[in-house]
Order: sequence, then C-alpha cells, then structure tokens
Amino acid sequence: MAGMSILSSLYDKWDYAAALPLHIISAEAIAMNYRDYKDARDASWRILIDCKVTELPVRISGVCRSLGVPVRRYTPAERDNNDGMSTVIGGAPTIMVSSLAIPARQRFTCAHELGHIILGHVGRYDLVCREPEPGDDPIEQAANVFASRLLAPACVLWGCGVQSAEDIVRLCDISRAAAEFRWSRMQELYRRQRFLTSPLERLVYAQFEDYIKGHRLRGVGQ
Repeated sequence: MAGMSILSSLYDKWDYAAALPLHIISAEAIAMNYRDYKDARDASWRILIDCKVTELPVRISGVCRSLGVPVRRYTPAERDNNDGMSTVIGGAPTIMVSSLAIPARQRFTCAHELGHIILGHVGRYDLVCREPEPGDDPIEQAANVFASRLLAPACVLWGCGVQSAEDIVRLCDISRAAAEFRWSRMQELYRRQRFLTSPLERLVYAQFEDYIKGHRLRGVGQ
C-alpha cells in the first residue's frame, strides 16, 4: 500500500508503544521555523500524491484508510473544548474525532490529527485540536499547515480560480473559520504569484488537472 511506507518510516523514527504513558514536552518552547512549515506542507503534498487524490473535497476518511490509520468517533466530556485527538492504541496511531462537531469541522479535525501522526508529534507533545488561531503554538501550527494544505491545496484552488473564503468552503467542505485562514494565505500567494514552484506541487496540480478544468468551466466563485 503506497501510504504505508510513510507510516513505516514514522514507526522506525518513533517508538509509539513506549510513548505511553506519555512524558509531555511543552510545545510552546519550540518555535515553528520555515523548515517545520516546509516539512508540513511537503508532507501534505506527498500524501495527496501517494494516495492518488484527484478531486475536491478530499475524502479524508479514505486517505486515512489508505494509510492504515483508524478513525474513531467519541462523545467528549462536558467542558472539553477539543474537537479531537491523536493517540496510540495497541501500538498504532489512532485518530479520535468528536461526534458533536459539525461534519466540515470533523473533516478538518481528522486531517489535523493525521498531520500530528505523519509529522511525528504523537507521544512527544501536548496536543489539542480546535479551529486555527493566530496564537497557536508551533506544533499545532504545523498540524494546521498540514491539514489546510491537504484539504485545500493552493495550486488546485488557484487552478479553479477561487476568489473568496466562500469558494473554498464550497469546494473543500471545510468550516468557514478554516476557509478564512486559507483564503488569507491564498491572497498572499496571489500577490506573489507563488504557485507551482515546487516539483511536488506540480505533481499535485497534474494529478488534479482534469478536476480543475471541469470546475473552472462551472464558474467557481461567481
């Protein structure tokens, strides 16, 4: 299975079974630098390529199945503001998603937690999951970078000609809050014309090309 090689490399790097019970390291002490951003972004592109995703909205549950990562729903305790978590069950990384969140939010949560797993955060840091916020610590920022690039890849949005957060909501089936953050980044990329600059991104674009052609003809954003 294509995606399993990615997870296998993580198993080699981190001993998940030995990580429970966890010794929590404060993620706030770690600054997210460009390398961390690039690692998260590139990981999202590799997942899209390896899992042969060709259209929006990305079927995140199918991506997790391809990677062999179980996704379980749970009902959070009262006053628990988290929408999900990533943990280790039986020595394997597992995603837990709150059944109380709206479906669009559940999708982002699932992608966010998959980011924690792929980026090797599980068992090493104190993790939370909610809507992205400017003050999020670097570990949560990295998972949000992964999730937003996985569910709303910039080159695909650019190819479709999106012009608003609402366009992103409709195409990607993510929450308005997540789409607003993504649109903010898209506006910066539009100003700088920073699309298709990476070989990985060009592969993603080529993989989505048929989808992009069809959706541009439907007048996305109008």
